[in-house]
Amino acid sequence: MTVRTILRAAAVLGASSLALTACTTSDNSGPRADRSSESRPSDPASESPAPDRTAAPDDNSGRVLAQVTGRDSIVLTITGVERAASGKSVTVSATLKNSGTKGFFGISAYGGTDASIKGRMHSLAGATLTDTAHNMRYYVLRDTAGGCLCSTALRALKSGETVPVFAQFPAPPASVRSVDFQLPTFPNATIPLGAAR
Repeated sequence: MTVRTILRAAAVLGASSLALTACTTSDNSGPRADRSSESRPSDPASESPAPDRTAAPDDNSGRVLAQVTGRDSIVLTITGVERAASGKSVTVSATLKNSGTKGFFGISAYGGTDASIKGRMHSLAGATLTDTAHNMRYYVLRDTAGGCLCSTALRALKSGETVPVFAQFPAPPASVRSVDFQLPTFPNATIPLGAAR
């Protein structure tokens, strides 16, 4: 099985067992919604093993949909955006490159601030998609164990090092053709959304 096949299976399971984590962005002043009410399977034995999230799914290498530079000369290059065949999720594939002259140890900032996400400190759990036309923000999906459906176990980046990453989100409506991808410490990157494959 390929990582992509495993991730698609996890997405189908995750989408059916998790409440979509979309919320409006019109009121940024209040606290984030409590996510403790997300559904979880009642039988732990029925859970499938977690997929390997240290690498990105097929990232259509060489294709650049957007590129932004964050702090300490870290370059985020978005190389793929794919709606699942079910139309229920979107996977964003990218690379992170340290274009600076020193090692980068600030990966933990990419995990965001939601402490209820397991293993978020060295992941892309803080990534979001924003549909500005409908004023909706979509957070990274979670698996049944509370971990993000995104790259995890990220480590410091040496100077010149590039790593593939991904994050999976609830899908905006099919009519939405572009969204803003946000990752803590980076400017927004507007990316196209196509139809389900």
